[in-house]
Amino acid sequence: MSGRERRGSPRKDCVVPLRFRIASNGRNAQADEIAASYGLRGGKTLTHLATMEGEALNLSERGVYFTSRETLQVGEPLEMFFTLPRELTGRGPEQVRCTARVVHVDDQTDQQGRRGFGATVDRFEPIAVAPRNWAN
Repeated sequence: MSGRERRGSPRKDCVVPLRFRIASNGRNAQADEIAASYGLRGGKTLTHLATMEGEALNLSERGVYFTSRETLQVGEPLEMFFTLPRELTGRGPEQVRCTARVVHVDDQTDQQGRRGFGATVDRFEPIAVAPRNWAN
């Protein structure tokens, strides 16, 4: 692999806590059975119930590099949730959800047992937060 940068959008360094889940498309019998128990049919995405934690270290429009103690494999689809800080949005903090796919897994772990992962982002979407009604 050459040392040339292949990314099409610039990275922004950050330290942002995130939550993520591994998504599956329900194409095998076990996943189909679980999906049916939740009322999902016909290739709809089934997201595992377990939510895992990590920390984004840099973000771009097309990807995220994050660390986690979890074990992930290249190719796994993810559903990620985090808050973009004001420094990245140019506005106020913004809660987002993104769908992504793991494209890189670091070989080594750090002293806290975290491993680095690179994921390409399919899309970001804002999470609508209902305004708080202080009168109730």
